This record gives sequence, C-alpha cells and structure tokens, in this order.
Amino acid sequence: MLTTINISLSTTADAAITKKTHISSMAQLKKSAKFMKNIQVIEPLAGPISTNGKDVYASIASIAPGFVGVPYVFGGKTPIGFDCSGFIYYVHQFAGLDIVRMSAEDYYKKAAKVLLPEIGDLVFFKDTYKVGISHMGIYMGSNKFVHASSKGVEITNLDNVYWQKHFVGFKRFNMVTTN
Repeated sequence: MLTTINISLSTTADAAITKKTHISSMAQLKKSAKFMKNIQVIEPLAGPISTNGKDVYASIASIAPGFVGVPYVFGGKTPIGFDCSGFIYYVHQFAGLDIVRMSAEDYYKKAAKVLLPEIGDLVFFKDTYKVGISHMGIYMGSNKFVHASSKGVEITNLDNVYWQKHFVGFKRFNMVTTN
C-alpha cells in the first residue's frame, strides 16, 4: 500500500527549523515543525477478469437474482436468510469460488479496486448501520446491484438517493483476475 503525505509548513521560520537532510522518524518530523498533513491512500487496481473468473461471474449473474425475496437474517449465510456478506459468501460458493465467510469490511480489505465495474463485481457502501464499510452487494449491470438489505434480498438501482449517499466503490476478488 502506497501512502502520500503532503506537508504544509505554517511559516518560513518553521521551514528554517526543519531544514534537515534526513529525518529518521515521523515523531522527529512532528517535533521539528508545525505542519498539516493530507494522507491519500492509493489502492492497487484489480487486474482483468480471467477466463475462469468470467465463468464464475456468469454463474453469479444467473444465480444471485434467484434469491430475490429471501429474508434478511443478521449473520445469515443460507437461503433461509442472508445478511449482506453472507449473501456474497453463499453466491460465490455456489458459483464455484471458494471464499471464506467474512464481514463486508473484511471483504473490502481483501478485494482490489475496480474503475469500470463488470457484472459480478462487488459494490461497497459505508456508514449504513455502523461507521465505515458496512454493506455490500453484487453489481448486475445497468447501474443496478443485488444485495441482502434489511428488507431481504433485492435488486436496487445505484441512483437510489440512500445508496448514492453511502456508496464507496467497486472491487473485485483477486482470485477471479489474471494477476
């Protein structure tokens, strides 16, 4: 993971204080000058979908909508009831991708960023019922996604005001890429 730190010094007097050729730790940097920092995390991008990944995604696209109407159950990971990450787990397992059951937040950390989503990619949301990554679904094309919401499994438009407000982005499991 790459991190960029932008440092703005408050005065030229502060700049004179920090004129060192080497600063060995962040603690020394903080002691040496008043500064503001903006941290921008640059995430690696997902690779192209592999041939096997395309087969998995085709299965996901045909399987996932068949669960519309299954009720929401917190911690659920079977067709008796799903939560959002349990739905992802079950559909991917059913489609032949051996993934571990995790939370939406953990899936987010394990997947790679996608700029142009394809049907089958993951879509993530934040601050829905807790702070941070808290919900996920499967992108179905035409700006729609299928997910286990509090109303049960449903297909929703990403233009929905609620989901737009909480949208984070698209990601892809590395095991479906050519990387």
